[in-house]
Amino acid sequence: MSARRRNACVAILRQGDTPIKLDGANMKRILVPIDFSDVSPPVIDLARQLAKALSAEIHLVHVKEFAAAAAPGTLGYGLAGMPELAPMAGVPVPGFEPMPQTIPEDEGQTSKLAKWQEEIAQDGITVSLHEPTGSVAEEILNQADELNADLIVMGTHGHGAMYNLLVGSATKGVLKHSTRPVLLVPAQKSKNPRPN
Repeated sequence: MSARRRNACVAILRQGDTPIKLDGANMKRILVPIDFSDVSPPVIDLARQLAKALSAEIHLVHVKEFAAAAAPGTLGYGLAGMPELAPMAGVPVPGFEPMPQTIPEDEGQTSKLAKWQEEIAQDGITVSLHEPTGSVAEEILNQADELNADLIVMGTHGHGAMYNLLVGSATKGVLKHSTRPVLLVPAQKSKNPRPN
């Protein structure tokens, strides 16, 4: 990446509707939420480039979400017959209570986190991993406050309005409530050719 292009990435970000100029000399802690989607590798790559250019450290954050289950004897037909959406929708549905356990992760996710952490460290960047448990947007914001992050670099998924209505968007929640600059990396568009 050329110096001119790199400076353009850092020079102006949007917070709300007001453009702000970032002081690269004071950007020392970059928080990077990880969700294992297709946008995670480009987000990590951009954060790594920024960290190298700014001599900053990277804090990878992977939020472990709570699981929820139907109470005994509940049919579970709330939310149009898709009770599995209840814990994500934030809609109170009778018979669904958060359980004190997290959604189990597979070993592939754990090894990906370790691999990304190792790759970033090999570039001479200080990197740490944080794995809080709870609501994704809320925990990202909590980690940003605890770490006094100077910048949050995260991906967007391009889900439709119906998905965001039912499930919500962690990105939207972070943007709405963050008091820190947020740099969004869009998901790659699929390269499937359109039929003629």
